[in-house]
Amino acid sequence: YSGGGDAKYAPKGTRTFVAAKGNIVFIGAILNASMAESAIVLKALNMDNALNLDQGGATALWFGGYKLGPGRSIPNAILLIKK
Repeated sequence: YSGGGDAKYAPKGTRTFVAAKGNIVFIGAILNASMAESAIVLKALNMDNALNLDQGGATALWFGGYKLGPGRSIPNAILLIKK
């Protein structure tokens, strides 16, 4: 996806996402990619659905400690709990 010429789709940076393949949910980051390039990566991984997350300063990945992100408290989150 080219973004239809919208400048916010072109810059490269860390692109964070939530994606699903069957009944498995993936959360991750693609480094140094444009939004179009990250879509290509997720499509190549055969994801059924994917959501690009906000690339703002509060974007983080935490799993027993910060793996990516601000290293500070953030006011909201997407939580996945295994039952």
